Amino acid sequence: MAGALPRRLFMTSGPPGRNTLALTFDDGPHPEHTPAILDRLRALGVKATFFVVGKHAVRWPEIVRRAAAEGHAVGHHSWEHRAPEQVSAAALLDEARRTLDLLAPLSGRPPRLFRPPHGKLTPGKLLGLWRLGQSVVLWNRDPKDYLLGDAALVRAWFEGAPLADGDIVLMHDNLPHVPAALDALAARAAARGLRFVTPDEWIDG
Repeated sequence: MAGALPRRLFMTSGPPGRNTLALTFDDGPHPEHTPAILDRLRALGVKATFFVVGKHAVRWPEIVRRAAAEGHAVGHHSWEHRAPEQVSAAALLDEARRTLDLLAPLSGRPPRLFRPPHGKLTPGKLLGLWRLGQSVVLWNRDPKDYLLGDAALVRAWFEGAPLADGDIVLMHDNLPHVPAALDALAARAAARGLRFVTPDEWIDG
Protein backbone atom coordinates (compact mmCIF):
# COMPACT_ATOMS: atom_id res chain seq x y z
CA MET A 1 0.00 0.00 0.00
CA ALA A 2 2.77 2.45 0.90
CA GLY A 3 4.17 2.54 -2.61
CA ALA A 4 0.77 3.35 -4.09
CA LEU A 5 0.11 6.35 -1.82
CA PRO A 6 1.76 9.77 -1.77
CA ARG A 7 4.03 10.37 1.19
CA ARG A 8 1.83 13.20 2.40
CA LEU A 9 -0.67 10.45 3.31
CA PHE A 10 1.43 7.42 4.25
CA MET A 11 5.10 6.51 4.34
CA THR A 12 7.35 3.70 5.45
CA SER A 13 10.49 5.19 3.93
CA GLY A 14 11.72 8.37 2.29
CA PRO A 15 12.27 9.17 -1.37
CA PRO A 16 15.33 7.60 -3.02
CA GLY A 17 18.20 9.57 -4.43
CA ARG A 18 18.43 12.30 -1.79
CA ASN A 19 20.94 10.67 0.58
CA THR A 20 18.66 11.36 3.52
CA LEU A 21 17.21 9.36 6.37
CA ALA A 22 14.94 10.06 9.33
CA LEU A 23 15.59 9.26 12.97
CA THR A 24 12.36 8.92 14.95
CA PHE A 25 11.54 8.39 18.61
CA ASP A 26 8.31 7.01 20.06
CA ASP A 27 6.56 6.93 23.43
CA GLY A 28 7.95 10.05 25.15
CA PRO A 29 8.46 12.52 26.46
CA HIS A 30 10.28 11.00 29.40
CA PRO A 31 11.49 13.40 32.12
CA GLU A 32 15.06 12.06 32.14
CA HIS A 33 15.75 10.13 28.96
CA THR A 34 14.24 12.53 26.42
CA PRO A 35 16.37 15.48 27.62
CA ALA A 36 19.45 13.24 27.51
CA ILE A 37 18.61 12.35 23.90
CA LEU A 38 18.07 16.02 23.05
CA ASP A 39 21.47 16.82 24.54
CA ARG A 40 23.17 14.22 22.35
CA LEU A 41 21.30 15.27 19.22
CA ARG A 42 22.27 18.90 19.78
CA ALA A 43 25.92 17.93 20.23
CA LEU A 44 25.80 15.82 17.06
CA GLY A 45 23.89 18.35 14.98
CA VAL A 46 21.19 15.78 14.21
CA LYS A 47 17.52 16.58 13.69
CA ALA A 48 14.97 13.95 14.70
CA THR A 49 11.23 13.44 14.97
CA PHE A 50 9.50 12.79 18.28
CA PHE A 51 6.16 10.98 18.18
CA VAL A 52 4.86 11.93 21.60
CA VAL A 53 2.11 10.36 23.66
CA GLY A 54 -0.43 12.91 24.84
CA LYS A 55 -0.68 11.72 28.44
CA HIS A 56 3.09 12.14 28.81
CA ALA A 57 3.27 15.45 26.97
CA VAL A 58 0.69 16.99 29.29
CA ARG A 59 2.95 16.12 32.24
CA TRP A 60 6.19 17.38 30.70
CA PRO A 61 5.24 20.11 28.21
CA GLU A 62 8.57 21.88 28.59
CA ILE A 63 10.33 18.92 26.94
CA VAL A 64 8.04 19.16 23.92
CA ARG A 65 8.72 22.90 23.73
CA ARG A 66 12.44 22.25 23.86
CA ALA A 67 12.36 19.64 21.10
CA ALA A 68 10.46 21.99 18.80
CA ALA A 69 12.65 24.98 19.69
CA GLU A 70 15.77 22.98 18.80
CA GLY A 71 14.47 22.22 15.32
CA HIS A 72 13.08 18.72 15.78
CA ALA A 73 9.74 17.67 14.37
CA VAL A 74 6.99 16.93 16.87
CA GLY A 75 4.46 14.32 15.79
CA HIS A 76 1.91 12.46 17.85
CA HIS A 77 1.39 8.87 18.88
CA SER A 78 -2.15 8.90 20.37
CA TRP A 79 -3.07 10.03 23.87
CA GLU A 80 -3.06 6.74 25.77
CA HIS A 81 -0.98 4.40 23.56
CA ARG A 82 -3.40 1.55 24.02
CA ALA A 83 -3.27 -1.72 22.07
CA PRO A 84 -4.82 -1.11 18.63
CA GLU A 85 -7.37 -3.90 18.98
CA GLN A 86 -8.72 -2.18 22.12
CA VAL A 87 -9.37 1.17 20.40
CA SER A 88 -12.16 1.89 17.93
CA ALA A 89 -11.69 4.28 15.03
CA ALA A 90 -13.82 6.90 16.81
CA ALA A 91 -11.79 6.56 20.01
CA LEU A 92 -8.45 6.82 18.21
CA LEU A 93 -9.58 9.94 16.37
CA ASP A 94 -10.75 11.49 19.63
CA GLU A 95 -7.31 10.77 21.08
CA ALA A 96 -5.66 12.26 18.01
CA ARG A 97 -7.69 15.48 18.26
CA ARG A 98 -6.96 15.78 21.98
CA THR A 99 -3.24 15.31 21.41
CA LEU A 100 -3.20 17.73 18.47
CA ASP A 101 -4.91 20.39 20.59
CA LEU A 102 -2.29 19.92 23.29
CA LEU A 103 0.75 19.88 21.02
CA ALA A 104 -0.08 22.73 18.66
CA PRO A 105 0.73 25.55 21.12
CA LEU A 106 3.72 23.66 22.53
CA SER A 107 5.39 23.02 19.18
CA GLY A 108 4.32 26.26 17.51
CA ARG A 109 2.17 24.67 14.84
CA PRO A 110 -0.40 21.89 14.55
CA PRO A 111 1.44 18.57 14.17
CA ARG A 112 0.75 16.75 10.94
CA LEU A 113 2.83 13.59 11.48
CA PHE A 114 1.10 10.66 13.18
CA ARG A 115 2.48 7.28 14.13
CA PRO A 116 -0.06 4.69 15.20
CA PRO A 117 0.70 2.61 18.30
CA HIS A 118 2.36 -0.63 17.19
CA GLY A 119 2.15 0.66 13.60
CA LYS A 120 -1.34 -0.79 13.17
CA LEU A 121 -4.35 0.92 11.59
CA THR A 122 -7.66 -0.14 10.12
CA PRO A 123 -8.96 1.51 6.93
CA GLY A 124 -11.46 3.49 9.01
CA LYS A 125 -8.75 4.82 11.30
CA LEU A 126 -6.56 5.69 8.34
CA LEU A 127 -9.30 7.61 6.54
CA GLY A 128 -10.16 9.49 9.72
CA LEU A 129 -6.57 10.54 10.24
CA TRP A 130 -6.35 11.77 6.67
CA ARG A 131 -9.46 13.86 7.24
CA LEU A 132 -7.60 15.44 10.15
CA GLY A 133 -4.80 16.36 7.75
CA GLN A 134 -2.36 13.83 9.15
CA SER A 135 0.51 12.09 7.40
CA VAL A 136 0.91 8.56 8.76
CA VAL A 137 4.58 7.71 9.27
CA LEU A 138 5.71 4.14 9.88
CA TRP A 139 9.31 2.88 9.56
CA ASN A 140 11.57 0.39 7.79
CA ARG A 141 14.42 0.08 10.33
CA ASP A 142 13.69 -1.19 13.83
CA PRO A 143 16.51 -2.32 16.12
CA LYS A 144 13.94 -3.15 18.82
CA ASP A 145 15.89 -1.05 21.30
CA TYR A 146 13.33 -1.86 24.00
CA LEU A 147 14.42 -5.51 23.86
CA LEU A 148 18.17 -4.98 23.53
CA GLY A 149 18.53 -3.12 26.81
CA ASP A 150 22.10 -1.95 26.25
CA ALA A 151 23.70 0.72 24.07
CA ALA A 152 26.40 -1.67 22.86
CA LEU A 153 23.75 -4.07 21.56
CA VAL A 154 21.96 -1.24 19.75
CA ARG A 155 25.25 -0.19 18.14
CA ALA A 156 25.93 -3.79 17.14
CA TRP A 157 22.50 -4.04 15.51
CA PHE A 158 23.29 -1.11 13.24
CA GLU A 159 26.68 -2.60 12.41
CA GLY A 160 24.86 -5.63 11.03
CA ALA A 161 22.15 -3.60 9.28
CA PRO A 162 23.87 -0.67 7.55
CA LEU A 163 21.84 2.48 7.10
CA ALA A 164 20.57 3.32 3.63
CA ASP A 165 19.10 6.22 1.70
CA GLY A 166 15.45 6.81 2.66
CA ASP A 167 15.51 4.84 5.90
CA ILE A 168 13.10 5.70 8.69
CA VAL A 169 14.67 4.47 11.93
CA LEU A 170 12.39 3.62 14.86
CA MET A 171 13.74 4.15 18.37
CA HIS A 172 12.27 5.08 21.75
CA ASP A 173 13.06 8.07 23.93
CA ASN A 174 11.83 6.48 27.17
CA LEU A 175 14.80 4.10 27.46
CA PRO A 176 17.97 4.85 29.47
CA HIS A 177 20.44 3.21 27.08
CA VAL A 178 19.40 4.99 23.88
CA PRO A 179 21.35 8.27 24.28
CA ALA A 180 24.67 6.39 24.41
CA ALA A 181 23.90 4.67 21.09
CA LEU A 182 23.38 7.87 19.12
CA ASP A 183 27.00 8.86 18.51
CA ALA A 184 27.73 5.64 16.64
CA LEU A 185 24.48 5.92 14.70
CA ALA A 186 25.32 9.45 13.56
CA ALA A 187 28.86 8.39 12.63
CA ARG A 188 27.57 5.50 10.52
CA ALA A 189 25.17 7.78 8.70
CA ALA A 190 27.91 10.30 7.99
CA ALA A 191 30.25 7.57 6.73
CA ARG A 192 27.62 6.60 4.17
CA GLY A 193 27.04 10.21 3.11
CA LEU A 194 23.56 10.34 4.62
CA ARG A 195 21.94 13.43 6.12
CA PHE A 196 19.30 13.35 8.85
CA VAL A 197 16.02 15.08 8.01
CA THR A 198 12.47 14.99 9.33
CA PRO A 199 9.63 13.49 7.27
CA ASP A 200 8.24 17.00 6.73
CA GLU A 201 11.03 17.58 4.24
CA TRP A 202 10.00 14.52 2.24
CA ILE A 203 6.41 15.74 2.14
CA ASP A 204 7.20 19.33 1.20
CA GLY A 205 10.26 18.72 -0.95
